[in-house]
This record gives sequence, structure tokens and C-alpha cells, in this order.
Amino acid sequence: MKNYILGILFLFDCVGFNAQAQSPVSFFEEHIDFTLDNRYFSINGIYSFHNSADKTVNQSIIFPFTDKTTTIDSIRIINLNTSRKIKFDRLDSSVSFSFMLQPKDTVDINIFYRQKVTGTNKYIITSTQSWGKPLEKAIYTLTTAKDLKIKSFSYVPDSSKKINDKMLYSWRKEHFMPQVEFEVTIKE
Repeated sequence: MKNYILGILFLFDCVGFNAQAQSPVSFFEEHIDFTLDNRYFSINGIYSFHNSADKTVNQSIIFPFTDKTTTIDSIRIINLNTSRKIKFDRLDSSVSFSFMLQPKDTVDINIFYRQKVTGTNKYIITSTQSWGKPLEKAIYTLTTAKDLKIKSFSYVPDSSKKINDKMLYSWRKEHFMPQVEFEVTIKE
């Protein structure tokens, strides 16, 4: 797994995901809603980018998955500022896409996908390190069926509560530089 993560980080550096060293674009915030049921681990995130330059920038992104893209389903990428879908290319374990950032502007990108549930359900967040600075803010929620038994989390939730037949777990991080992936291990 370590080699996989190092390979992804190297790939990000090679294709320009390391925006700090190569462009005025910063990745500064993310809000991700995870859903875990008996069949799928779904990810619905909003990722915020800022262009500090006085000129328009075409930003390329390689977005990594923990599994091969052939096992990832329902991928959708939308520029929320324009309300338009963004075309992407599937790579082995990631997708690549690009979007325009106007001078001194911010763009929010929504990425949704789902993968089959496993014993340990992972989402890659350590790729934030390739940007060279922590996220100003990261907010995560996980919704599960109330009867789904969680064995462990890689990050302890800040709060949890029952809502009807669901459980809602929440995390709020500031100046967050992830050191491990977001993982939820369930009892089988």
C-alpha cells in the first residue's frame, strides 16, 4: 500500500497536481459526505480551489481512487460555478480532468462516485500533501444504517448521533494535513 501511495504522489508531482510549485492555484478546502450501506461506499465531495494569479489558469487534476477504475461506479464530476459536467479520462486507479479558474477567483468542483463495500472502506486523503500545504478546512460526514457495526475509524469522529434508522458521524478539521487515509472498517 505504501508503494501505491508513493506512486500516486509521484504521479501528482509529474502531471502538475503539485500546484504550489508550478502554478498559483491552491487546493484549500473540502467537504465530503460519505455513505456506507450493505452494498456501497459512496463519496460525494466538494473540493475548493483558488487562483491567486492575475491571469486565467487551466488546472489539471489527477484524482486517485483506492481501487482500479474498472471497479468504481457512477463517477460524476461537476464544476459547481458553471453547473456543467466535466469530462474526465479513466486511468488505472484514477481519473484525470481539467477546469478553468479565472483570475483571483475560486472554483468548487463536485466529485461523486461509489465502490463496493469491503471490510475496510478507504478514501485517499493523503494526496493533500502533494499541494505542499494543509487544507484550511475539511468537513467530513459519514451516514450509515443504524445496524451497520463499525469496528474502527482511522480518524475518531468529533460527533455521532442517531437519526431515525441511520447513524451520522462528523469530523471537522482546520489546518489539516492528512497523515493517513480516511478508513472505516466494518464488522463482517
